[in-house]
Amino acid sequence: MISAVSAPFVQALPPPSSSAAGRTTASPEVQATTENTSHAPGQLSDDERAVIEQLKKVDQEVRAHEQAHKNAGGKFAGAASFGFEVGPDGKQYAVSGEVPIDIAPVEGNPEATIAKMNTVAAAALAPAKPSGQDRQVAAQAAAIRAEAQSELIRESRLELSGENDDSSQDVNPLNISALAAYEAGAVSENSEKISGNILDFFS
Repeated sequence: MISAVSAPFVQALPPPSSSAAGRTTASPEVQATTENTSHAPGQLSDDERAVIEQLKKVDQEVRAHEQAHKNAGGKFAGAASFGFEVGPDGKQYAVSGEVPIDIAPVEGNPEATIAKMNTVAAAALAPAKPSGQDRQVAAQAAAIRAEAQSELIRESRLELSGENDDSSQDVNPLNISALAAYEAGAVSENSEKISGNILDFFS
């Protein structure tokens, strides 16, 4: 699971299988199996071995899931943290996990915000099976990105409007000077061709 560190919600990752739900100690069933064993010390029953195999599978899936978040999140992603369950063999197996990610927009820089939110969304959806929380973070990043894109469009329009005003101010004096020179007879016999070029240039 990926969690947005600037958002108010953090939710536990649903485990990849139904055998665990983020517990840090063995389930009652596993404890009962461990306590009521009639086999020799150091040996495991078939049920216990089956539990261990299932925990190993969950552990691998959880770690791969969080590593995918981490790899895609790059500098915006923090270290993964895990919830563990103790198996019949006394070992801890990861059964839940999360990677925090910085989802705050870049202040005063919509372009950087857009790039950052692209990374955040990619990180949230990087695992093969994104959780509901992962999809929620991706949606939040998309919303922030859309807002930054709107801001960028507004800024571009303002800049273009300013450039148009400046260009009109720059062109008018040149155009007037060219026409004045033409009317004053400062242009040679090829005045028709030159005036055509001038009109083409300013049109």
